[in-house]
Amino acid sequence: MISKVELPETLSPFADSAFGCRIIATADAYGFSEPFAQIWVQEDKAALCKLDDVMILSVKPGADFEELHSFIRMTGAKTLICSGKYEEHTGFQTAQSGEIMGYLNLKPLKTPASYELNPSLRDLHGLLCECETPTFTPPDFEPFYLDLSHRIRHGTALAVGIRQGEALVSCAICSAKTQSKAILSAVACKPVLQRHGYGRAALAALISNLEQRELYIFRARGVNEEFYRSCGFLSHGTFVEQTIA
Repeated sequence: MISKVELPETLSPFADSAFGCRIIATADAYGFSEPFAQIWVQEDKAALCKLDDVMILSVKPGADFEELHSFIRMTGAKTLICSGKYEEHTGFQTAQSGEIMGYLNLKPLKTPASYELNPSLRDLHGLLCECETPTFTPPDFEPFYLDLSHRIRHGTALAVGIRQGEALVSCAICSAKTQSKAILSAVACKPVLQRHGYGRAALAALISNLEQRELYIFRARGVNEEFYRSCGFLSHGTFVEQTIA
């Protein structure tokens, strides 16, 4: 049976996964009454978080996928993100898939002497736009600003930047964090300075401020794998993005 979440402790069974981290951090930032951020559980077997038109699903063994499929369609979400282990169980078509990588502090990175916590979001967005590639499309400014600024204010997100003079040249962004886990959503460096250690330095500064949380990134296949492995990230499963129809 699927029910709407009203208390934070209802989500505690899902705190041990990267998907659960994304859901719990959203609850910590927005609570349970916002119409654009809704959270449900299927007893202690599945947690669902609909943020705008994207649904995040955290699943445990024994979940009723027939009920989940019907409920997810009813919510009006357009995209479902879940573990690749359950790709064939959800009943939806996979649009793309990728790898989850985890940094478990097995290869500590050297923290730079100088960096900036939570730099201007306008500067962060400008840097992300400079780094646009065929496989990376920067988010629109307004939703990026509104969501990340809100999460930072509520302690569920963190950004780090490195500057040369007044110019932001690299950054690392954690878009969701709980007491034990965190999600890395972006590492960016000005294209003319790439491969000079600026991205790694921003990532190291971010990690040093995450208080030993396990850090995960949802990485598109074939994108930046060598960089993250060189920084000490290891494979930690797969994810899929599915079209809800």
